[in-house]
Amino acid sequence: MTLFALTLLRATLACLLTGLLLQGLLHLAQRRWPVLSAQRGVWLGAQLLLAFVFILSLLPPGQRISVVPDVSLPMATTSVQVLPLPQETAAGELALPLEASSGVASNALLLKRLALAWLLVYPCGVAYMAWRYRRNQAIVMALLKAARPLDLAAMQAHGAFTEMQLRQLQQQRMEVLEIDAPISPMLLGSLQPRLLLPAHLAQFTPEQQQLIIEHELTHSRRRDPAVQLLANCLHALLWFNPALRRLGQKLGWAQELGCDRQVLAGRPLQQRQQYAAALVRQLSVQSCVPAGLAFGGKPGGMADRVARMRDTQSGSMPWGVKLALVTVLGALGASSVVLQPALAWVPAEAASATVAATAIPDTAPWRNPLASMRVTGFFGVVRPTTPKGLSGLDLAASRGTPVHAVADGVARVAHDDSMGNLVRIDHGAGLESWYVHLDSVALADGAIVKAGQTIGTVGATGRAATGPHLHFQVRQDGKRQDPQTRLAGLDANASERALRMRREQFGR
Repeated sequence: MTLFALTLLRATLACLLTGLLLQGLLHLAQRRWPVLSAQRGVWLGAQLLLAFVFILSLLPPGQRISVVPDVSLPMATTSVQVLPLPQETAAGELALPLEASSGVASNALLLKRLALAWLLVYPCGVAYMAWRYRRNQAIVMALLKAARPLDLAAMQAHGAFTEMQLRQLQQQRMEVLEIDAPISPMLLGSLQPRLLLPAHLAQFTPEQQQLIIEHELTHSRRRDPAVQLLANCLHALLWFNPALRRLGQKLGWAQELGCDRQVLAGRPLQQRQQYAAALVRQLSVQSCVPAGLAFGGKPGGMADRVARMRDTQSGSMPWGVKLALVTVLGALGASSVVLQPALAWVPAEAASATVAATAIPDTAPWRNPLASMRVTGFFGVVRPTTPKGLSGLDLAASRGTPVHAVADGVARVAHDDSMGNLVRIDHGAGLESWYVHLDSVALADGAIVKAGQTIGTVGATGRAATGPHLHFQVRQDGKRQDPQTRLAGLDANASERALRMRREQFGR
């Protein structure tokens, strides 16, 4: 749960950062090429890119596409304080404390709490967006219930519809309704749109009625209702990103401008003026329509829209601009793919799991924990101080002698009344090496260590220590193992007494 919460938090931050960068780039591009404001594909593509970045961040690491290796940043520092360690359990395992004793733990705990809090907040935001959509749908149903079917033949006789428009309505089996409400003409429904016209539209001239109806039918031909539904879904998924809301407004505005351009293509100035006058009359009632029911936005304002209607130029975007935009959006998407796993934080538990997954759990000999080895007690040998048998190796050394990691892994630092200062290194696949009675520790809890790295110095800490020495253990899945299966040449570096006691008790 915690790891997923951290992943969700990281995906959110990646989406926010990408949205900020994307919005800035598109703002500069729009200032340079104003024709971009009417390009629906640009604003829809930008929203899809944000969703791509967010979803890609949520994928498991093994399913992400990347050419950059993971850069794990374990939450640890260079300073260390030895942690209290409870007594051994009946299974022979140590119950390690969950609290850290430095700023590392407080930062990690704060990050986990923030991630878990966001894990609770995020679905609430999605649920709120779903509720808003259902509320708008209820408004749609209320409008449809209050509407009545329109007599298309009578409307055509009055010049409100052209023959081509009637043919399109019949081909698409689109229902045309009329309502006595101060709304703008609109298409309702994404899969099967219905054309809803206000009764006051009859007060417009036949030419204005034809142009306004043509505008709505153009929305249908361009599949704008389906595009709007997709945008609403993206808005619900990324409700936390203000850039997506802004891009959604730009998309709605581009849909309006795109329809205006197609409706007025090749028409004389007089018809353009008639069309603009009709839209201005609708301005006051357009604001009464709830968000999400109409395509119109307010990024450019009605003045900008009317000005574009007077422009008889095609308004198409140059191919060079299209190529530049595709390149920029592709570069942003590619950088997200390439850098997605990089610079990711992981808690110490995840770092340990990562090392465990990449460690080689073979039976190759480890390097020695001390530069000069002298074995004074073998595994399992019963002595007055170890009536149940020695749980590892006793290696004689003077206080302050450097102790080295026998293999790569993740270090855990702790303290126990009996064992004293302790470092255990997780080598993966349940295999651990333990370094007991240390005088000092030279690394932080959760640090990733390499074979041969100094992890501390020999000491005599803990009740079980009879003098300065290193007590070395090997554990597999929590069970003690004979270190001789991992360390080579122990007999050649053992004391005569240690060899004799092992031979007397085990015959070897």
